This record gives sequence, structure tokens and C-alpha cells, in this order.
Amino acid sequence: MAKEYESKGFKSIFVYTREAHPGEHYPAHRSIEQKVSQAMAFKQILGIERPILVDDVMGTGHDMYGTLPNMTYIVARASGRVLFRSDWTDPPTIKNVLDYILDCRERRREGVRLTPFYSEVVGYRWSDQAKQEEALARAGPQAVEDMATAMQRRGSGPRPGFISLDS
Repeated sequence: MAKEYESKGFKSIFVYTREAHPGEHYPAHRSIEQKVSQAMAFKQILGIERPILVDDVMGTGHDMYGTLPNMTYIVARASGRVLFRSDWTDPPTIKNVLDYILDCRERRREGVRLTPFYSEVVGYRWSDQAKQEEALARAGPQAVEDMATAMQRRGSGPRPGFISLDS
């Protein structure tokens, strides 16, 4: 998708912040050299072609933009204004937003006056359980165990953005 939209005026970068599920093979970062090494391994294993920026060891950039593990931002190049922010990277949602932005640009070129407004949406994504398990196993047994514990905790309390239809 990054290649497809680059020809339409969008640049895409990946910001490597931290190991979401550190394990014995890919532990939590203790030095910038280790972090860069793990980011390059990540790039190679997943075949990522876009540039990767590596956050500092303290996670300064991660703290500035929210500390969730897989966020997406779309930022206007000229103004620096955040046009889209999501707490999870979901390609179909990102594609919809990029197409919407392109449509707005075209309407502006046609002379249509557009006024910005703020909007929120609760998105739904599907996840490939086999790929997730493969990634956790690659990190190590501790990552597998940590994820199992996190999923048990998640099932016991309210989730952000979750709206119960039972009430």
C-alpha cells in the first residue's frame, strides 16, 4: 500500500518504538545498538521496504504519540496537522482514509469549500492468529507466556472503545 500511495503524494515510514512482546530472542531494548539491530532484523524478516526510523531507547517518540504498540498516524506534510490517528494499524481502514483524503484534495481543486471537523470511529479488525503465534514464537517462550497472560487480563475488564449492545 505504501508504494501504491507514494505515487499519489503520500510518504510512509515505520517508527520502530519497542518490542511489543519481548522474549528471549528479541528482548526489551537495553542499548540503541541493540534496538537498531532488532529493527533491521524486523525489517528483513517481514520484508518491509519503507524507511524505518528507530526511536531512542527511552521511547521519547513513542511517549509523544501514545504508547500503544501498533499505532498509525497520517500527518499533513505542510501543516503537520494530524489527519488520522488509530491505536491499531489496520490496512483496510488506512486505505479508506487515504482515499478520503485524496477525494477531499480533488474537491478542493474543483473549488469546493471544505471545512474540517473532528470525528471518531470504533474500528474492527481481523487478526491472523497463526501469524501472531508465529511472531510470538520467534520472539521466544516468554513472549508467548506474556501474551497469554495479557489476553486473560483483557477478558476480565472493560475495553477502550467497546460499546456493549446488551444494555
